[in-house]
Amino acid sequence: MTENKMNESIDYSKEISELLAKMTLREKLGQCILIEPCFTFAELNEGEKGEIYSEVLDSEFLEKLLIEYNIGSFLFGGISRIGDGSPGAWADYIFKVNEYIEKNTRLKIPLLFGIDAVHGVNFVKGSTIYTHNLGVTATWNRELTRQYASLVGAELSAIGFNCNFAPTIDVARDPRWGRVYESLGEDPYLASVITTELIEGLQNSGNLAACAKHFIGYGQSCNGMDRTPADLSDRNIMEIHAPPFEAAIKSNVLTIMVSGACVNGMPMPASKKLLTDLLRKKLNFKGATMSDWEDVARLSSRHKIAVDGKEAIAKAFNAGLDMNMAVAELSVVDTMVELVQEGRISMERVDEAVSNVLYVKYSLGLFNNVPLDVKKAASLVGIQESKDVAKKLALQSMTLLKNDNNLLPLSKDLKSILVTGISADSKRHLCGGWTLGWAGAEEEDLDCKTVLGAMQDIVSTNTQITYISDISQLREVNASKNKYDVCVCVISEEPHAEWFGDSMDMQLAENEKDTLMASFETGLPVVMVSLLGRPQNVSWAHDNVSSILWAYLPGTEGADAIAEVLFGVYNPSGRLPLSFPQDASQIPVVYNAHTYDSAEISTKYEPLYPFGFGLSYTEFEYSDLQVPKEIKTGEFLDVSVKVKNIGKEAGCEIVQLYLKDIYASVTPPLKSLKSFTRVSLKPGEEKTVSLKLGPSQLSLYDEYLNFIEDPREIEVQIGNLFEKSMICKQ
Repeated sequence: MTENKMNESIDYSKEISELLAKMTLREKLGQCILIEPCFTFAELNEGEKGEIYSEVLDSEFLEKLLIEYNIGSFLFGGISRIGDGSPGAWADYIFKVNEYIEKNTRLKIPLLFGIDAVHGVNFVKGSTIYTHNLGVTATWNRELTRQYASLVGAELSAIGFNCNFAPTIDVARDPRWGRVYESLGEDPYLASVITTELIEGLQNSGNLAACAKHFIGYGQSCNGMDRTPADLSDRNIMEIHAPPFEAAIKSNVLTIMVSGACVNGMPMPASKKLLTDLLRKKLNFKGATMSDWEDVARLSSRHKIAVDGKEAIAKAFNAGLDMNMAVAELSVVDTMVELVQEGRISMERVDEAVSNVLYVKYSLGLFNNVPLDVKKAASLVGIQESKDVAKKLALQSMTLLKNDNNLLPLSKDLKSILVTGISADSKRHLCGGWTLGWAGAEEEDLDCKTVLGAMQDIVSTNTQITYISDISQLREVNASKNKYDVCVCVISEEPHAEWFGDSMDMQLAENEKDTLMASFETGLPVVMVSLLGRPQNVSWAHDNVSSILWAYLPGTEGADAIAEVLFGVYNPSGRLPLSFPQDASQIPVVYNAHTYDSAEISTKYEPLYPFGFGLSYTEFEYSDLQVPKEIKTGEFLDVSVKVKNIGKEAGCEIVQLYLKDIYASVTPPLKSLKSFTRVSLKPGEEKTVSLKLGPSQLSLYDEYLNFIEDPREIEVQIGNLFEKSMICKQ
């Protein structure tokens, strides 16, 4: 490892050129392949894929991978395990592979070791499992997001991983999509801000390459289903989906994973227009691109744009893809050799791709050959600091959607509380997918509190909590207001990964909805705690239950966070990172859609809960919005507003600044988020909040997709206040 911090892009062209000159064709092409050792071992030995293997350190096996095929990168999927899966076992494995490379390979080119650590070091038992990306975004907290990412980066580096297939920075425009919980919500500006913190946090030590994924438009398929085609205009791509990747590139992200989906008739791994013209030339990405799991082969098997796997490889490589995640197909190297010899892939393109991969390795200081400290691995995984930050993230993500008659917060001294729902006493439902496995953890593999356990710990010794997991039992207990003060019903969705979470109708599972309705039928005031990774149809709950708290998928520290919000130890400050539709028939519903508005026809935005929404246990009042009446192009727009806590509880408000174009040279969106900040206020306290907008925040894409600061009249919106300003030419 090294202290080579990646605050700036460093020129390694001399070192790369010298190494390239020494490499054979096979040595070069091996750098362009990502291989999963466990799956490859199984493939070669007709074993079960994904089992626990100690044989992956077999010298003959390593010789085949690292000398015969010159593989440059190892990846580990959601069900991969080394040894007992402990941090020490992983570190020992990586140490020994590195040792083999140093002792046995001709040029001693270090490996990239990649893993999906998407919400903590989520593949290692005993690690801290953080809330998923959507929950992180709901905090609207830059500093805490960076702190979280830095901790994950440090833990991964200690184990020996030097490439994290994270963060997922997709902008999710359809809540039916099964990967919404992995996304950064529906807004490109908020997603870009969170992206910056995640990338710079993960890459903070200089030992780890972040991987921004999935380039591009993955969160807006035609029907909301995973990996189905998307028809996106160039404007939509540039306005909505490109900004987070621009932010990642400005933060010197070292790798980008390409979506396996089809955009505008072309699968992304074969799109030269998007991989080369947009990503490289327009956005100026300097690192290495990689496919997702076996997506190059799918150009033939699924997308039907190549007659066979060989043509698929040629198309992807020539489009600008540097690294093929071939998983267990070592023969890809042999095929690429043939393609070069046949002139279907040029040596110029080979050297370009290999240079991009070597740039990543030089940027990480991997050629410095500092041995991994195996003993250090276990000491940094699941430490108290990570637990503390995970709890802060969970607390600040909690989004209060409804609170009739101020039912919440509950008193710790209530006489009796009824708790319902199978997920109230579940650990795995707190964590969701990508937890100790692709589609979620086994209950016994997690060491954390459940919501029920956290509630039992926080109430007074005089409070009786009765737990009912089954609605048949609920009818037997004869619940009534004379017997219980309140019912807390915890509803959830089954942990899932990728397309297994797709939902056409956004309905809650039948057993979950039945439990919620049975809880309501008791006549008790009902608090619904939602362990959901994306919006689902909760219109019935909105109309009937008293309070709704959306906890997202809060992770192993989430139960205590939920209990502290329910009982008033913490005042909720989470705000929605995406719109909450009334039901699936309303989709698409996004707050910043382009609109047609006239006296006869009006495109309306009427979600169940709007983007940026969230209640508090106190109230905030805005006043004295100050906006210059006129600014010149190229200048900064300085805005200030007074915010006062007019309630009885201390709280944190998320001050959100939106711009609305009164008119512009192209049809404007309803409004667009352009800045935000968090402000904490005691009861009766007032603060003046200042926000500054630069030329990029005031610019737009014109008809020809030139990014310009169009002179126009705008309206600044903060809270319930509106002020107009004119952008004039210099």
